[in-house]
Amino acid sequence: MSAGDAREGVIRSKMARGRLGGKLAGLSLPRQIWIIAFWPFLEQVLSFFITSWALFLANNLVGLNAQDTMHIADGMGVSVFLVWLGFVMQGAVGMGATAIVSRMTGARDYNTANHAACQSGVLGGIAGILSCILMLIVSKVLVTYILDMTPEAHAYAMQYMSVASFTAPFSGVVFALNAALRGSGDTKLPFNIMLLASVLNVLLGLVFVFGPEPIGGWRVAGIAGGTMGGFVISMFVLIAILIRRRKKLGQAYSNTQDLNELAQSVGANYIPPLHLRNRSLIPDWNMQGRILAIGLPQAIEVFGIWAIQMYCLSIISKLPVAGALGVHNIAIRIESMSFLPGFAIGMAAATLVGQYLGANNSLMARITILKCIKYAAVFMGILGALFFIFPSFFFDIFAKNNLDMIELGIPVLRTMILVEPFYAACIVMKSSLRGAGDTKRVMFISYGVMGFFRVIVTTLWFYFFPSTITLWGIWLLFAGESALQCIIFYRIVLGKSWINHKV
Repeated sequence: MSAGDAREGVIRSKMARGRLGGKLAGLSLPRQIWIIAFWPFLEQVLSFFITSWALFLANNLVGLNAQDTMHIADGMGVSVFLVWLGFVMQGAVGMGATAIVSRMTGARDYNTANHAACQSGVLGGIAGILSCILMLIVSKVLVTYILDMTPEAHAYAMQYMSVASFTAPFSGVVFALNAALRGSGDTKLPFNIMLLASVLNVLLGLVFVFGPEPIGGWRVAGIAGGTMGGFVISMFVLIAILIRRRKKLGQAYSNTQDLNELAQSVGANYIPPLHLRNRSLIPDWNMQGRILAIGLPQAIEVFGIWAIQMYCLSIISKLPVAGALGVHNIAIRIESMSFLPGFAIGMAAATLVGQYLGANNSLMARITILKCIKYAAVFMGILGALFFIFPSFFFDIFAKNNLDMIELGIPVLRTMILVEPFYAACIVMKSSLRGAGDTKRVMFISYGVMGFFRVIVTTLWFYFFPSTITLWGIWLLFAGESALQCIIFYRIVLGKSWINHKV
């Protein structure tokens, strides 16, 4: 063999290690991003629909008059933040699962990838139980003693949370397993599971709200019951599918042959589908520790963000403007529409970055982040422009022709035209760094920047210049915070420290 042949063999070997397998094999980067992001985008649309459906049904079907609608909007607005708190620990498990499964899939260590997926499902259930307990305790304390709410809004919030809290144990399992599936590149099954949850949420919610007693007539609590029923059924369906996968794989290999050997025997681009194995469901404290080592910093970050958001919410609830709390919540719900493509592209970035780093191809990992930033900025920028041009149309969807709320919300919604590109870049860069396992630094930066703008500056403004603070002004402050975060994370992405992070 000549020296030239030897060098060519080394080059081909490195190229093979730097490539991705499965359905991503041989595709260009834009097509890889599209394939990974497509189903998560539809999943984000469904997730938005689930949360917006509750607000829409409460404001448009339960409310009896304009005043009652405002009370419901305030109560449901607080409930959204309380449910967000319950997802903190579940999100931590999901992030850890995505990071490890994607890295091991890229490294073609399918045994570890599948084991991590099974352990994430177990950990997701535990996190869901803890989340349920936390929401039941915190909702009573916050609604009763911290937030300035009317008795009617207080009653609506507690009615919803008394049922919604029990969704967490089931959603915890679903979110964890879905995150692991996305990490392996399987994004269609998570979408189908969320589609099932969404359809059941609507159907069961309508039955529980408008059906004959005792099945129906639950009002706001019935909306939460629909969500819980959807996740309960979806969890059992997902588990059944993953067990069935194991049985199908059992026909291809014996218990003595591992997944890595199976992949090698089938072909270099073959990726065994994730499935549930009985022995992998026994708690493995080492693997669960690895998942939590990545996910806990995100949980701490999200919990801190939640606490900061609740602090801002307490200030907004004290503004001398009727319905400010409800308007803020509706504006966030509309704003979250623009996040749908951003989060989907961010999920694709996290998966591809993890797999490329596992395949020892750091160059493609960095290029993936920069490409995804461009795509997210374009899609989110277009939606921001629509919010700016047609603010009344979007606000009226949730405000039920309440002119006072619409007038207050128009300038708030129009600030989106300024910050959508920054939001897009932040979503992608944070997701990518988390996918690489670099979650601690994301946590510290988020804390520092948000703490300065939303706690220090907002507090000084509210207590020393109370006559000048407005809901619109608070949202402009949020815009400045997002721009600063974008600059900081961009400098990190251009560096190299995140590339060598171990998971």
